[in-house]
Amino acid sequence: MGVVHRDIKLENILINNQGIVKIADFGVSRILAKGEKISAKERAGTPAYMAPEMVDGKKSKHGKPVDIWAAGIVLFVLAYGHLPFMGDKSRTKKETQ
Repeated sequence: MGVVHRDIKLENILINNQGIVKIADFGVSRILAKGEKISAKERAGTPAYMAPEMVDGKKSKHGKPVDIWAAGIVLFVLAYGHLPFMGDKSRTKKETQ
C-alpha cells in the first residue's frame, strides 16, 4: 500500500481475542510513491528496532526494507526473550556465566 511504518516494535503490535494481529501507532509513518525513498535526515522510530541505514550517519535514504528489519528484530525478541545487539553490559550476570 506504499506505507512505511518506521516504528514497528512489540509495543505497536496488537492481537485481539480472536488472534487477529494489527499494527498500531502510525504517527511517524510515511506514504511513499513507487520507488521513493526517505532522506536519512528524517530519522524516526525506536533505536533498538531501527535498520542500519537509518542510523549509519551517511546521507543514505531508506524505504520499505526498514520495516522488514524491524519485523526481524520483533521475531528475534519473541524467540530469544531479549533484543539483539545490546552488548554484554545489558545482560544479567546469569546470562553471561
